[in-house]
Amino acid sequence: MGKLISSWLNARVNGNIRAFNEQKRSELRKRYERGMTLIEIMVVVVIISLVAGVVGVSVLNRLEEARKKVAYTQIKQIGEALELYKLSFKKFPGTAEGLSALTVPKGKEQPFMPTIPTDPWDNEYVYIYPGVKNSGGFDLMSYGPDGVDGGGDDVGNWAEESAE
Repeated sequence: MGKLISSWLNARVNGNIRAFNEQKRSELRKRYERGMTLIEIMVVVVIISLVAGVVGVSVLNRLEEARKKVAYTQIKQIGEALELYKLSFKKFPGTAEGLSALTVPKGKEQPFMPTIPTDPWDNEYVYIYPGVKNSGGFDLMSYGPDGVDGGGDDVGNWAEESAE
């Protein structure tokens, strides 16, 4: 503190208060420009990691829900095309014909769908006629994320969409 007062007095005596103020500003700037310590940086990184972890888990859960909704929507669209097929030809295509019957022109009819989409997990939809779970109709399903029949994650035209 004594050094500061003596500097101020010298500056006052010499009439150079402006130079004194500039010198003090320069010292303050240097003090604040030194940057962050390693501990401060580590604390910030830990906080960001915790936030990213919480948000990441939430986003992944929503992503899986969205994929199931897409599968339900695609199954509904393919089912509607199968119903149109039945109206035109008085029967559903057989299991052996499969869903490809919807994409091939038959007689004077145009294809009912340009292509058959794959499910959100990049697997083919499974079509069975006559249906096992829909007697008198057809079964249309995706084996879900695991790609295996059963396991509780299958999506089909017999299941009610729980998200609605």
